[in-house]
Amino acid sequence: MSQSNFQQKDLTGVLFFNAYKDKDTQPNFKGKITIEGKEYSLSAWERKDKNGNNYYSLQATSPDEQQANAQSNIDRLKSAVFADKTNTAAPDFDDDDDGLPF
Repeated sequence: MSQSNFQQKDLTGVLFFNAYKDKDTQPNFKGKITIEGKEYSLSAWERKDKNGNNYYSLQATSPDEQQANAQSNIDRLKSAVFADKTNTAAPDFDDDDDGLPF
């Protein structure tokens, strides 16, 4: 079965080693989990408690949160790139109506 035909069973998930981690604040593992038919992004950080025992701290992010975070990042980057003293709005590069962002 190809991966494109794979459907995650409810209340199950996967985590993969984050080979792109370059800061301690980034997760050691990333993946997905399905809960009640809704897919969430899953992040895990490897930690040590005060006794030196290993544990994993987890964070699940809903698709709505992911969309809001992505839009917030886009808005922040637009402000940083196009900010000037006249407070001109960032240009809209999509001047046709084909629905594509470029």
